[in-house]
Amino acid sequence: MAKKKNDTDEYLPYVYILDLDDTLYKEIDFVHSAFCHIDRLLVADYGFPAGEARRIMLEALMSDKNSFDALDTKLKEAGINIPNAISWMVDEYRYHIPQIYLSDEAYEFISELDELDIEMYIITDGRSVTQRNKIRALGLDEFIPPENVFISEEVGEEKINGTSFSKIMKRFEDVGLLEEIRFVFVGDNPSKDFIIGNTFNYPTVMLLDDGSNIHRQDMRGPRSFRPQFEVEKLTDVITLMESGAFS
Repeated sequence: MAKKKNDTDEYLPYVYILDLDDTLYKEIDFVHSAFCHIDRLLVADYGFPAGEARRIMLEALMSDKNSFDALDTKLKEAGINIPNAISWMVDEYRYHIPQIYLSDEAYEFISELDELDIEMYIITDGRSVTQRNKIRALGLDEFIPPENVFISEEVGEEKINGTSFSKIMKRFEDVGLLEEIRFVFVGDNPSKDFIIGNTFNYPTVMLLDDGSNIHRQDMRGPRSFRPQFEVEKLTDVITLMESGAFS
C-alpha cells in the first residue's frame, strides 16, 4: 500500500510488477561481465592473452555473430583445445557471479517505492541461478524478498503466459485484498511485458530504450501488447503515479 494520497484523500493500493533485464539494469552490462569472466579464466588456465577473448566475443556480438563460436575458432587457431568448449563457455556465461550494479536512477526508483511501502515483485524470463545471481548482485534482494521473484524456469512457463501473475493475484485473493489492488507493470519489451497487465486494464509502463538494450523495442505488434505509458527514466514512473495517472 502506498502512503501517498490522491485527490480524494484515499490511500493508493498499488503493487508493482517489475521486469528485470533492460528495465532495472542494462542487460549488456551482464554480457560484458560474463565476457570479462571468461577472459580471466582463459588467461589464468590457458595463458591466452589478457583482453583478447573479451575483444573477440564483443566483436562477434556487434556483428550479430555467435560470440562463443568466434572465440572457439580463435582458441583452436592458437592451439588451445578445450573439451566441450562451447558448453563450457555457455555455462560460465550463465552461472558466473556478475559484476553489475543498479544505476543511481534505478536505485532511487526502488528506494522510493520501498519508502512508500509499496510491495514489489519481479517477473522475469530466464534460468533460476542466472536471474537470482543478478538480483543479488544488484542488491535488489534488500528490497524484494525471494518469494516475490518469479522466474520462468522455476514457474515452468514464460511471463507472457500469465502464470506468474496469476500466482501473485492468488496471494491477494487469499487475504481478501485483490479487489483493492491496482497492479502497475513496468518493463521494456513490448513483445511480452505488458499484455497481461493490459488484459486486466492495469497501468503498464515501458522504459524507453536509451540505445543500449539487447532487444529492440518493436511497437508494430497488436495494440494489446503496447504499454499505456512510456517513460525515459524509471523515476518518471513515480511522477506518473503521484499525478494520479494510474488511478
